Amino acid sequence: MIYLSPMIRGSELAFRMLCRQNGNAQLCYSPMLRDHDVIEVASNPSNFETKELKIDSAGRFNSAEESAYLINESTKEDVQNLIVQLCGSQPDKLAKATTSILDIYSNNVGILPVGIDLNLGCPQKCAEREGFGAYLVEKNDQMAVECLKCMRKAIDAYAKQHDCKAPILSAKIRLLDSDVENTVQFIKRLKPYIDLIAIHCRTRKEKHDGKADWEAGKQIVEDLANDENSLPVVLNGGVTSYKDAQTVLQMTQCHAVMVANGYLCNHRKFNSIS
Repeated sequence: MIYLSPMIRGSELAFRMLCRQNGNAQLCYSPMLRDHDVIEVASNPSNFETKELKIDSAGRFNSAEESAYLINESTKEDVQNLIVQLCGSQPDKLAKATTSILDIYSNNVGILPVGIDLNLGCPQKCAEREGFGAYLVEKNDQMAVECLKCMRKAIDAYAKQHDCKAPILSAKIRLLDSDVENTVQFIKRLKPYIDLIAIHCRTRKEKHDGKADWEAGKQIVEDLANDENSLPVVLNGGVTSYKDAQTVLQMTQCHAVMVANGYLCNHRKFNSIS
């Protein structure tokens, strides 16, 4: 299976549709949404009813307005195949954002997304500045665990209250700088709260540069498969074609591969009949 990776200003609705129809994407992730923006949109929906996104003279967006735009563009067909990615570093706020996103989709579209994902892998300056993504894992890995624990509780409580199937909870991380074993041990700490783990097979410092370490990905898959109730593993990084995707799937026995830049370069290269 091939998944479209979450990408800021990359994995919006139009591109998700393109990758599904012509790029063999079986599951798509939304662009990253900040927890406080989602909470603001849910708290004041009338302020975000317009589908027009305002851009100032410097080409900047209002963050909450952009989040509202990204959420409100979704259709029922889209949501049936969508995982919504959140970012943040405070468990209570992420739990509230989780409930908020479920309320928004239930009210606006009539169905819930397939799942919600926590961004624990972003290597960019904004993540360093705001303390989320890969920087949260490096500076306070226990807080990252607590964030997912609270999100899990929020999803389960929502499903029970509304008598519906609970969306899955996933996390997207990177290889830790230390070694593969430490990455595996960190995933095992997340495992009680998540249904799926996506791993970018590069470290934070490598960002998107250099060759992705698929051997490390293979070791992680094997180590986690030895656990009772093994966790589905999705591997990301360096996949540029359908052939690459099949190579990684066969080599590592991972659940799926996740693609970002490969889709941006040419989504048609992932069509199995290309």
